[in-house]
Amino acid sequence: MKPKIVAGVVVIIAALAYLFVGSLKNSALYYLTVSELFAQSEFPVNEGLRVNGYVAPASIRWDANKGETRFLLFEGKDSLRVCYKGVAPDQLAEAQQVVVEGKMAANGELAATKILLKCPSKYEVKKQ
Repeated sequence: MKPKIVAGVVVIIAALAYLFVGSLKNSALYYLTVSELFAQSEFPVNEGLRVNGYVAPASIRWDANKGETRFLLFEGKDSLRVCYKGVAPDQLAEAQQVVVEGKMAANGELAATKILLKCPSKYEVKKQ
């Protein structure tokens, strides 16, 4: 083979490998419950996280001026403040189980980029 072709193939393979590794790094997130997060010796600041918990009663606050939703995510005695930039899902409700994706800020608040809702039981088939 000609050296130019070999060099071109090597460059293409290197570029594809770089893109693949970069995409894995962005999508690899720790999955923890609120209690597991608080059981750690220190919070993973500025690292991607997925945290599972329940929305605390009367904690959902929508600020139209800032365009953000804030609420508490809890499990047992532990609770985590969450700030989501943008309009939260319509079905976000108190005592609902949710998974929140984002990064932990230095102030102990989770800066959410995605809120995933658990499907309500009203959609499940009734057992007879």
